[in-house]
Amino acid sequence: MTKFKIGMVKLLCALTLCGSVFLVGQAQAQVKLAEGNWNPAVKAKLETIITENAFQGKKAVFDFDNTTICRDIGEATFAAMVEAGKLTLEGVSREITPSFVLGDKKVSLDTAESLPEFYEEFLSATKHQNGEKTPYSNSYAWVVQIMAGMTPDQILPFSEKAFGNNVAMKDAGAADLFESKINGYRMPFFYPEMVDLYGTLLKNGYDVYVCSASNIWTVRWMVSVNLNKLIEAKHGKGIGIAPDHVIGVNVLLKDKRDGKLYKDQLLVRNNPKYAAMDRGELSNYELTSQIVYPITGYFGKVANIIKYVTKERPFLIGGDSSNDLPMLDRAEHRLWITRLEKMGYQKGLVDQINDSLPGNWMIQPVLYKKAPGFVASEAQLKKRLGTKASKLDKTMDVVTYLKKNGQLIGF
Repeated sequence: MTKFKIGMVKLLCALTLCGSVFLVGQAQAQVKLAEGNWNPAVKAKLETIITENAFQGKKAVFDFDNTTICRDIGEATFAAMVEAGKLTLEGVSREITPSFVLGDKKVSLDTAESLPEFYEEFLSATKHQNGEKTPYSNSYAWVVQIMAGMTPDQILPFSEKAFGNNVAMKDAGAADLFESKINGYRMPFFYPEMVDLYGTLLKNGYDVYVCSASNIWTVRWMVSVNLNKLIEAKHGKGIGIAPDHVIGVNVLLKDKRDGKLYKDQLLVRNNPKYAAMDRGELSNYELTSQIVYPITGYFGKVANIIKYVTKERPFLIGGDSSNDLPMLDRAEHRLWITRLEKMGYQKGLVDQINDSLPGNWMIQPVLYKKAPGFVASEAQLKKRLGTKASKLDKTMDVVTYLKKNGQLIGF
């Protein structure tokens, strides 16, 4: 080998080494989340684990309602449909809607005063059974099944009305402000801290998914059109969640052009217009009443993660309710959005922590009714609910319970 060739080889080796050092340095650069109202211990832990595992393609999965957003877009969309007369007691199929006894009361579409009243009672229909751990599964399915005959593009205007372009963000101002509602249901808004977390994960090479128990078309619209816009505004153009990374409750779709039946998770991978939520393309698909299984609720969330995300343990999973505990248990790291108005959920959390696979739990308190949003400390909680003594007492009971059980240390 000539001296020239030897010199070139040495130069290329040096450049390769420099590049490797640069990439390692880049991957290990300390991640910093925006301040927001994170529990300081949770923020520090997230920054550490994101930094240490960056650019490895690790999987992160988040629930949507009351985790990514404050409140529930699926229920708010349902409420908007009822308000507009798109869904009515008379129009809902009796074939897919059971009558039942709740306590001493007979419940049916014929006796209910409103469709939301029936829905709320249906949520509790099986709670009387000992050992019932998945009480809401049938309601998650039913509230999508009753949309049979509609097309996905007909659902979206009601989601737009229920979301109101993040208008409910103003509710976070103070406890005595009016709560933004639509037909009795609270309107949702994006937690700014979660928007930043999504963007931070994506910028650092993580593969991010949403797994929701609301109807898929509403949630995908919320992610593709609204969440991604917020992420791009904060973290840069082109950073966002892919349409096929959004998983939700869905039914078989009949293509009115050929009469064939289709599944959402295959359509979104193979039909670019469908994936882009092109309204014209969506109008070609009619919802049937046949649920596509596994449904994205409780252990069905685990099944969907195995089917569409990874057969391995995901790196990070975030959730807020008993519906999310089965999938949270599978993660290496778990972000629990702690609704301080929900003592029952926190008791379920403690039970799960005491009987879970090895892994790290991060507990982030939030409010979702009065003065909604992330809560950074006990002092901040008292300041925000200072004018609402009964609500403050209720939430402080939750804080005390969690601290007694080894959670929220330093909050």
